[in-house]
Amino acid sequence: MRLDFRRRIAPAVLAWMMILALPFSVEAAAPKYFYQLYTHPESFGLVVFPKESIFPELEEVVQSLGFKKAESGEAVMRSGNKNENFTYMMPEDVQKKHRLERFIILQIMNDGVGVMVGIYEQEFGLTLPTKIFVVQELKDNISKTLDIFRKQLRQEKEEIEWIPDAILKRELLGPY
Repeated sequence: MRLDFRRRIAPAVLAWMMILALPFSVEAAAPKYFYQLYTHPESFGLVVFPKESIFPELEEVVQSLGFKKAESGEAVMRSGNKNENFTYMMPEDVQKKHRLERFIILQIMNDGVGVMVGIYEQEFGLTLPTKIFVVQELKDNISKTLDIFRKQLRQEKEEIEWIPDAILKRELLGPY
């Protein structure tokens, strides 16, 4: 009787052990990518992955647009702030450390020539167009994206109405 019970339970126990081990084996099998973060004096960022695939022409374009190497590390899969779209990029703590609310993501394709572009922006989240670019096209497109970022920043500044000593006046006069 005891042997019969073991024969019936053993397959079920084995199946549960395999199911519980599955997430660990999938995570271990996932490829690891490393990113290179570049920052711009206007608080914009540019994340390139895989770092190992960065080629001289791309590096030249990035630097010609005013970006400087900031840091690199293991890329993590993230989504936009509305949980839309997923891609590899820098960890969120690195983004906060550099105070980047807007940045561009460049994924170098396996052929070493094509580059996919993603745009991360606080209001609109993560946008991942499907077009693949070559380096000559990137400079113009990154410049246009930076102009859009600048325009958004100007609009945000215009929306802020600054009244000197407003806090002090509210404290003295009380609520409206």
